[in-house]
Amino acid sequence: MFPAMKADRVRAVLLAIAAVVLVGHSLVYNFVTDDAYISFVFARNFAEHGQLTFNLGQPVEGYTNFLWTLVIGLLMIVGVSPELSSRVLGVGCALATLYVVTRATERAVGKPGWAVVPALVLACSAGFACWTSGGLETQLFTLLCAIAIDGVVAAESDDAVAATRAMRRAGLALALAAMTRPEGVLVAAVLGAVRVACNAVARRRWIARPELVGAVAMLALWAPWFAWRWWYYGYPFPNTYYVKASGPWAAPTMAHEMWKNGAYYVWVWARQSGAIYGSPFVLLALATVRRATPRFALALACIALTVVYLAYAASVGGDFMGLHRFIMPVFVATAILVTLGLEIVVPRIPPQFARLRLALAFVAAAYVYSQAVLTQTATRPTNTYSDHGIDTPAFLIVYTEDRAAIGRAMASCFRDDDFSIVGGAGAQPYFGRMRGIDVFGLVSEKIAHDEPRIRARAGHTKFGSDPLLATYDPTFVFSCYEIHKTEKMPSLPCAGYWLARGYEQVTMHIPGMRQSGEYYTFLAKKSRAFTCPGRVAPAPAPAPGAT
Repeated sequence: MFPAMKADRVRAVLLAIAAVVLVGHSLVYNFVTDDAYISFVFARNFAEHGQLTFNLGQPVEGYTNFLWTLVIGLLMIVGVSPELSSRVLGVGCALATLYVVTRATERAVGKPGWAVVPALVLACSAGFACWTSGGLETQLFTLLCAIAIDGVVAAESDDAVAATRAMRRAGLALALAAMTRPEGVLVAAVLGAVRVACNAVARRRWIARPELVGAVAMLALWAPWFAWRWWYYGYPFPNTYYVKASGPWAAPTMAHEMWKNGAYYVWVWARQSGAIYGSPFVLLALATVRRATPRFALALACIALTVVYLAYAASVGGDFMGLHRFIMPVFVATAILVTLGLEIVVPRIPPQFARLRLALAFVAAAYVYSQAVLTQTATRPTNTYSDHGIDTPAFLIVYTEDRAAIGRAMASCFRDDDFSIVGGAGAQPYFGRMRGIDVFGLVSEKIAHDEPRIRARAGHTKFGSDPLLATYDPTFVFSCYEIHKTEKMPSLPCAGYWLARGYEQVTMHIPGMRQSGEYYTFLAKKSRAFTCPGRVAPAPAPAPGAT
């Protein structure tokens, strides 16, 4: 009894330390990225009008996080702002993930102290901490994947009833994961294959009652939702799929460029997360694991998820957001795998090799230090460069804050019949309460289905052509713009098509913008006679005969 109580106390203390470290680490970032505001627009229209749409009366599935958007919208109904709820929920889901990962690891190793190591690794991870913030569904999806992994491990039980309950839990978690991100279906396929493999290794029926119950639990929840969203939006896949992963390439070489970008994205993750340095322990964990055990199920689930997910990420070009939001479940899998390897090595180091233990402690300290440096670098205000199309968190923060400032400054100047073409469909439309579409096509069926892919950058492969954008008869063209330091109006290279069709350049002074200046020049219909506080008066035309 007393040793068990002591072990539970050790686990609780270490988990509490991991939780405190993670919360403090995430508060260094403490931001909401522009893409989160896309979901906030959908959530607000759901809360205020009962429509999961970007533009009222025009159902286009311009988001890929239904469950997250729904929860945010429900909280908006009771008065909780999405900027607050998204961050609090992100932290809550991340903390719950630490607990679930600890529980799954303890099922495999049976040692509470070692079981908490993955949680400590994740708490120190710059990427995991960054996307505990951000306002996106990342940590909800990661939590649901972790619950499903824990279910697969728990199903390695001699008790048929316990195994069935575990697989039911995994099936429900996978259904919710697939309703949170489309990749949930991929995770379900991987974990389903892992469960079948575990049965084969243990000489059980490959597909028995637990597997059938898990599959039915998932389909019973996911299939009706899938049918509803197909009926509501008119397509089997989200509009974002048609934007990012369908349609012909403008040049044959672009498909290869996307693979190269995706491979680079994976390489940056392996280097920055420290996974490449932990790989020897991963190999050791796989080489020594005993089959037909919970440890085998956990190791197989983590390695299968890592390999498949990284290959998928590479195939779609990775992601444009820094610190690896797109592959967050892989952080969980690799933290567990490294722990399984360390748990084999460390207890077997003879006392006379104390220096080896010291070396491992030094490596652990080096990991913590490297993640602290990475966080400091990633959030440094001047670090706004793009690495092969991957933007730093510092850039994402300043980009979003500037667009939020624009939206707030112009909100009172829009009319109900105005329609805008924007670049980012997030903070600017959200704070400006603007009707419109984004030039990349996230909320535009026309761009998503009719335009070719012209850029080899994840999430930005399509770009609406001027003739297509003109079919929307926009009042404002914010996608053709420049942010500059002085009130002198620049000449916009992209303006020619629109100037010839009755548009004019407009410059606004937006105090507080930080990236490139406080003056914002864009295009508006001349007939709109746009007036707004902060508009810079156009320079007077020269008098006749003046030189």
